[in-house]
Amino acid sequence: MPSTIIDEKIVRYKFELDELLTELHDFTFSINNSDLQHLVSNLRTNINEPFLFVVIGEIKAGKSSFINALLKEDICKVDPAPCTDVIQKIVYSDKKTEIDLKSKYRQIGLPVEILRTIAIVDTPGTNTLLRDHEELTQRFIPNGDLVIFVFPAKNPHTQSSWDVLDYVSEEWRKKVVFVLQQADLTKEGELKTNIEKLREYAIKRNITNPRIFATSAEWEAEGKPDSGFDEMRAFIKETATGGRHYQLKLLSILDTTDQAVSRIGKSLSEREARFAKDSETVANVKNRLSVGEKQSAYEIKSLIERLVSNYDRIAGEVKSEFKDGLSIFSLFKKSFGSIFKKEKSINSWIMDLQRRFEKRLHATFEDIASDGAYHFLEGIRNLLKSLIDDLNSIQDKPVYRDELFTKISDKRGEVIADVKNKVAQLLQNDSFVDSLKSSPEKIAPTVFGGGVLAIIGTIIITAAHGAFFDVTGGILTGIGVLIASSVIIFRKGKIIRQLEKGLNAGKKQFEIELTEKLGAKLKIIYEDVNRSFVDFYEYVSREEETLLPLVEQFKDIHDSYDSLAGRISSDFRKDEK
Repeated sequence: MPSTIIDEKIVRYKFELDELLTELHDFTFSINNSDLQHLVSNLRTNINEPFLFVVIGEIKAGKSSFINALLKEDICKVDPAPCTDVIQKIVYSDKKTEIDLKSKYRQIGLPVEILRTIAIVDTPGTNTLLRDHEELTQRFIPNGDLVIFVFPAKNPHTQSSWDVLDYVSEEWRKKVVFVLQQADLTKEGELKTNIEKLREYAIKRNITNPRIFATSAEWEAEGKPDSGFDEMRAFIKETATGGRHYQLKLLSILDTTDQAVSRIGKSLSEREARFAKDSETVANVKNRLSVGEKQSAYEIKSLIERLVSNYDRIAGEVKSEFKDGLSIFSLFKKSFGSIFKKEKSINSWIMDLQRRFEKRLHATFEDIASDGAYHFLEGIRNLLKSLIDDLNSIQDKPVYRDELFTKISDKRGEVIADVKNKVAQLLQNDSFVDSLKSSPEKIAPTVFGGGVLAIIGTIIITAAHGAFFDVTGGILTGIGVLIASSVIIFRKGKIIRQLEKGLNAGKKQFEIELTEKLGAKLKIIYEDVNRSFVDFYEYVSREEETLLPLVEQFKDIHDSYDSLAGRISSDFRKDEK
């Protein structure tokens, strides 16, 4: 820095803390939290506010020369003619600017490096301030880091300056220092007398132990050691720009930053834990569905095997009965009887055997199919209940409820509640009907209870029945036609082989159709269950895409904060010693 009035270490920490706050401010927009955005924005404004010096004094008291000498820069014009009665705030700007902000208040921007850290409020003569003191006493003095009253070293008795001081409240007077400028113009002993007189005036106005400096801008320009500016700068550095005062300001900002960083860190940790739990739930759901589908496929396979085995058993009985019925004696009786009684004909015997074949299959089929469907549906029911339990575990006992991420948490709750409702409906209503309905006709067993699971059970039995009717009807009828049109005694072997072939073909077709139909229904069921979870899958996927970059970004911020806070605390403790 171009002036020793600034503690370079303090300024360096100020800029580092500002860089950290800039990163933190950007992060608050990443997490879309307006409260933190406002908090960090205020911290940045606070830390970036330059040190504000308010300089007050009579016309021709040497204020401009004092300011230039103090800062070692040509900040203020030194004009022999009286200046305007406008209060001027001098700040940094990339180029020279002058802006009239309101009546009798102007802001001047200058491309002078020291003004990045220090702003100057230069006032007109105090006689003007008496007429228009409100801007100064309400806007600048309360927010000033230091208020400097400048008196001519030869004449500290100017009443207008003391009248302005009377407007300054008791609370703000602790920021006031006094300067006897143009000390080079005083005679020997005169300066000492005026310093004591100024002290007396200050004490009368309840300023205990007033700080008074005698300065000469002329001697400072000539490099003389007794200009008084070294003492003045040392005091300012200690009390305003680099001492404990500003250390406390930095520590205060650092403490508030720590609270914000800790709050975000805690919230992100809880959000990470919630995401881990949600990811685990997604994996559990997909695994349950995979295992459940395999178990359901096993149940269907077992059902088909039992139905086919039952078919084999009854087909064997029919085949045996058919062979017995083809004996010469039986055929003779049936042929002879047909002359007298039509119902005793060979065809009626075949039709009767066909009906009894179907009746036996029906009698055993209902029990086997119903029992198999029951086990299948119990597996589906238990699966759905376990999925609801998984959702309850992350809905009823949320890992995360910090207000930083309320919108995200609420959205998550809505998604989980919606998915849970969809899964629950699969147990309670007709959610599957549109995708699984398949003309159950009159076969609608009630052993499963009401609702969609009953419909699924009906579909299983209906699918099996469809395959059953496709393969049993007409097997024996075709044989009957063959018998009726042949010489039985010469065609017996062929007829039996034809029967065996028909029964075996029927069994194969029966097994294929059952496998295809029930397999297709099984696929639809699990697709529908999985579809219920799509919103949750997508939410967790989006959360992963959003959260992981935030965690990495915040880690850098947290590490930077820890490093800076450690260095600041360590250095400031050394200064205290």
